[in-house]
Amino acid sequence: MRFAITVVSAAILLFLLYLFAGWIVDGYLGGNIFPDRLVPGSWAAPNSWSEWRDIIIVIMGIFWMLSGVLTVVLLVALVFLVITLRGVMKENVAPAIDSLKESLDNVRGTTEMVGESIVSPIVRIYSVVSGVRSALGAVTNLPDFVRNRRKKK
Repeated sequence: MRFAITVVSAAILLFLLYLFAGWIVDGYLGGNIFPDRLVPGSWAAPNSWSEWRDIIIVIMGIFWMLSGVLTVVLLVALVFLVITLRGVMKENVAPAIDSLKESLDNVRGTTEMVGESIVSPIVRIYSVVSGVRSALGAVTNLPDFVRNRRKKK
């Protein structure tokens, strides 16, 4: 079915190109693709600048209409894209963000638990050891001994 549509579309396009080329060659270049003598009073190439101006105005009008239609089509496509993106955001991104928030809450809870059960006792032990070291240093003058030892190295 697709092949048949492609072939028919190509045939129509080739026929339209033939008509356009014939119109250009017959009207402007003086060719005889479409026999003029069979059609009395047929169109001929313009003879003055004012006729050329009128033809250019008509062609520009056609281009302006095409650009207007393309602008409307692009605006409709943009609106459709925005609507589709909003749907995707609601269906896919919002649940992913909720899942990410739950994961972050789990990580936060884990770090709080680790901080309370592992790090806090280690900090307490280190502070006790530091206090004992300071007390021994005050009593036995240990810091001077350690300083002299470091200077020898």
